[in-house]
Amino acid sequence: MDAQLERIAKAVTVGFEEARHDRSAIRDEVRQSIDIYSRAVDAYAKQAETYMQKMLALAQKVNRLERQIEQIAEHLHLKLSY
Repeated sequence: MDAQLERIAKAVTVGFEEARHDRSAIRDEVRQSIDIYSRAVDAYAKQAETYMQKMLALAQKVNRLERQIEQIAEHLHLKLSY
């Protein structure tokens, strides 16, 4: 009876060790996946920020050119139609 209990205890211990190892491997895989997605989100955010800055600069340039055209038209007494 003691031998059977010891075999069962050893089997349970081995099972727990395998489960702990599997859980550790899964945790490492999840961490790697999170890292990959985190880097992708960071890269996308950087690209979006760069794009927004370029669009703001372009909008300012367009506004400046529109003001200059309006000033020239006013100086020449022209009425602009939009």
